[in-house]
Amino acid sequence: MYMGYYAVGVSEYPSLIRGGHTAYWVRAGTDKIYELEDHTDIVVAFDEATFQRHGWEIHDDSIAVYDPQVVKNVPENIKKAPIPFRKLLRENGLKPITMNMMAVGAVSALLGLPLDIVLKSVEYQFRGKERVIEENKKSCMIGYEYMSSQPLSIEPPRLDEPRPWGKRIMITGNEAIAVGFVKGDLRMYVAYPMTPASPLLHFMVRMIKEKDIVTIQAESEIAAAQMALAACWTGIRAATGTSGGGFALMNETLSEAGMFEAPLIIVVAMRPGPSTGMATHSAQEDLLYSIFAGHGEFPRIVVAPADQEDAYYRAVELLNLAWKWRVPGIILEDKHLAESIRTVPAFREDLVLEKGALLYKEEAEEKIRNGWKYLPYQVTESGVSPWVPTGTEGALNKSDSSEHDERGIVSERPHIANMMYKKRMRKEKYILEDLEKNYEVIRTYGHPVEEADAVILTWGSAAWASLEAKKHLDKEGLKLGIVQIIYLWPFPENRFNEVMGKVSGKPVFTVEYNLRGQLGLLAKMMTGFTVTDHIGKIDGRPFRGRQLAQEIISRLKR
Repeated sequence: MYMGYYAVGVSEYPSLIRGGHTAYWVRAGTDKIYELEDHTDIVVAFDEATFQRHGWEIHDDSIAVYDPQVVKNVPENIKKAPIPFRKLLRENGLKPITMNMMAVGAVSALLGLPLDIVLKSVEYQFRGKERVIEENKKSCMIGYEYMSSQPLSIEPPRLDEPRPWGKRIMITGNEAIAVGFVKGDLRMYVAYPMTPASPLLHFMVRMIKEKDIVTIQAESEIAAAQMALAACWTGIRAATGTSGGGFALMNETLSEAGMFEAPLIIVVAMRPGPSTGMATHSAQEDLLYSIFAGHGEFPRIVVAPADQEDAYYRAVELLNLAWKWRVPGIILEDKHLAESIRTVPAFREDLVLEKGALLYKEEAEEKIRNGWKYLPYQVTESGVSPWVPTGTEGALNKSDSSEHDERGIVSERPHIANMMYKKRMRKEKYILEDLEKNYEVIRTYGHPVEEADAVILTWGSAAWASLEAKKHLDKEGLKLGIVQIIYLWPFPENRFNEVMGKVSGKPVFTVEYNLRGQLGLLAKMMTGFTVTDHIGKIDGRPFRGRQLAQEIISRLKR
């Protein structure tokens, strides 16, 4: 990133406390990178399992960096750049844990990266830990110098000269959501650790001192959701985060937020299910669940960012929207987005914050002194009732999970129940109008759908795999149009019909990390539109660009 390249980093690790085989991919280049590819140019192997598990990614031009004293069986068809990691560690009195940095140095030397830039990255990675910085810089330099001094008979890959593309940052999806929360004036974050949402909690802990944001690790997902809901009701912007199993435990609180008309924000970081599933891998299986979770009918807003840039802006938007309309909101991300890191343009900070229906305490007290009668659930045309912070003089903030009247007093009288039910639900109509008029609910990429040979309908991180696949299909002369649904609920049916109405008989494939094609099912339910076929991936790993392109070509030949 320091040198101006686009870069993407993706991790894979097992759901084991004591660890196991882990892998980390880095892809960098001068052109924008959307997703990983199905071949690896340089593979660093700390054990022989690397070649057994990732052999399908290795090609004849791949270079293996490995310790010949440990890794004995290296595929014969690939190029070799051995380095005695463990011997060098012992000779220089370095800890085994610094072997990673020695490998970074060795690979950097192969790529011809400037050592000073590499060491600057090490300093940033371990900032604030001087002793750790010195140990890792030393290990990195040893790896760099060793590899630079070896007479290699191979021609390692080289990166082209970077092209300047402005101020940029490197960030994960979880971190981008957290930064969006900070920008959106979140004042409290409560969560119980659950992969892959846990890094969001870790980031927010840092915000306790830096931004004076209350961050709490609760004793359970139920407690976390209840605490965040209570904070929202007092007039404080609050959120919680979890994955599928934790979200299941939060369902009653979500329904309660629907009855309270409270803007509780929940981040659902998806992983494969059912049950525990594959806890450290990625999926998009909870789209329909998130839209219909919680007993009873009540409005909500569900948004699914595609990448880190998207995650930041959508987090700010959702906070504004939830507080404007007094409804709960859900951010859907998958583990691939949540934990992968990529370079993106530096985030804009000139974003507008909206307080929505909430009146500031001083403003509310002035109105009350002038004769305003405060009703926490006042019936209005839009369904949104003005509300005030708890503790406002002259205002009683009464709420109940049972049906209630405009004052918040429990009532089971038929005309009250009918009035309040319709009051809550008609927000959906106005939310949809607001979204389609003022927000980017659908994004299109590639060739216009009316000119495309095929159209991809997708959401979340699968959009970026589709964009990477498009690069390959362009070379094949196949025109691909891509339609990404950003706001999944209320479903933007008018905008959807406007875009997809231009398809005119072209094949349309949903690309998602689930088996049923949940976006296709949702689109059919809401608009009657039927997709041609579904391309799903359910092994917990993201599509590679070429892999998806080949699958699209295969479907077109059927």
